[in-house]
This record gives sequence, structure tokens and C-alpha cells, in this order.
Amino acid sequence: MRRLRGRLLWLVVAVVLALAVAAPAGAQSVGGSWAPGSGASGDNTLEGSIDVPANGSQVASGANVLIGGWVVDTSAQGWAGVDGVQILSGNNQVATGIVGQSRPDVAAALGNPYFAASGFSAQVPASALSNGSDTLTVAAHTPGKGTWTRQVTINVGGSSQPAQPTGLVGTILVPAENELIQAVNEYIIRGTAYDTRTHAELGVGVDRVQVYLDGARGTTGSQFLGNANLVGDEWSLTFSPTQWDSFRHHNLWVYVHSLVTGEELLVQRGFDIV
Repeated sequence: MRRLRGRLLWLVVAVVLALAVAAPAGAQSVGGSWAPGSGASGDNTLEGSIDVPANGSQVASGANVLIGGWVVDTSAQGWAGVDGVQILSGNNQVATGIVGQSRPDVAAALGNPYFAASGFSAQVPASALSNGSDTLTVAAHTPGKGTWTRQVTINVGGSSQPAQPTGLVGTILVPAENELIQAVNEYIIRGTAYDTRTHAELGVGVDRVQVYLDGARGTTGSQFLGNANLVGDEWSLTFSPTQWDSFRHHNLWVYVHSLVTGEELLVQRGFDIV
């Protein structure tokens, strides 16, 4: 009899625990990765992610930051259920996002064709960021359940335009700083390069311009785009933005080599592919 009672007691405990796990979490429980924000109410039925930037990404000082991803209210009928996105740094709003962007991959993954319009993106201006670690909050608003949030941390630091060696000059004219580049097959990067200490027999005094993407030469993640074409004091290089990640901040690392002294100048430029 005691053994039977013991088994019955454990059965009751197991049933109670199962019911507790299955019960709706409610607005005060985070549930997944979206936490209740201003005016949040009801069950947490939001799903989504911040695709860019990756958590812990390094961002150059003076660069805008593009934030993009997707979010849906899975209880919504006939649409993705989110009508606005704001980006916060601390308690300050630093950007307003665009919602309803095309994400057919989300619709396929969740089995709901209406979730194809679940993408969002927003650009945070450099002026809203300070050097060091900065946690940005994506605040997604729903008509019936208020605002729900998710966060990403970036590390802001480094100079976008290092000091130039005396006499050696290099610039990036295209793209402009933080320009939004369309994902086309061919895009021409161009700039100028010369050494003011040159002699007539050395021309403009520069014999090489090398272009790297997303990292210093020789570092992990850096991609060599090629040696630029030099014509007088102008250089150019054609690359294909379609081969690189969209909705992500990229950085050019351009190395200008002096034929006069052997010095090398590094010039950087940030841009986004959309």
C-alpha cells in the first residue's frame, strides 16, 4: 500500500510539472529571446532575430551601423503582426526602422505565407554611438500586445582615417563614407594616391594600391579584392557587391605604397550593401 501511494504521489507531481511547463508564460515572462517592453501585455508570441550586426561586432568610430533582421507575432492573422520598430541606446531612441520587408525564408521556415513581409532594418547614425561597448535595443511594436524587445551589443572603436605618413597621400572618393551600395554585379571603387616628395622619373611616386575588405591585410576574415588600376594620381578597382553579405556594414582597407620611400599608408572607408 505504501509503495502504491508513493507511485501515485510521484505521478501527481509529474502531472503538475508538465502543466506548469505547458502553461502560457504571460507578458512578465521573457519567453524565447524577446522580452516585454513598454505596454507589453498577453502571452509572448513573438519570434525573430537580429541578423546584422552579429553580437559583439567591432564597429569603427564614426561609422553608421545598419541593424537588420526579422520579427513576427505568431498569433497575428493575415500579416506579420508588427507595425513598427525603433532602435534604442539605453533609454534614448536613436533610429526608426522600416518594417514589412521581404523575407520569404521566414515564411517558408514558419509555414505561414503572411510572414514573408517580416523583415526590418534601421540605420543608427554614428553620432548616436560612443566608443566602447554599446548595447542597442530593437523595440518591435504590435497593435494588440504593445512593445517587445531584443538586444545586440557592438564594440565601437578605432579610427576610420588613420594618420598619414608625411608626404604620402591617399583618398577613397567612391564609395562615400557610410554610403548605401546596391547589390549590383559591378561597382567601381576609386580614389587618389600620390607622394608629394616624388621626382620626375618616379611619376606620382606611388607604385601600388591594394584593396582589402572587412579586415586588415593578413587578419582572419580579411578578403583581398585586388590590386587597383593606377592612372596618374587616380586609382580604381571593380568588385561585385552581389558576392558579399547584404544588410551588413563593410569596411575597405586600402594600402597605398610609396615608390619614393617605401612607406605605406592605410586608408579606410565604411559602407553598407543593400
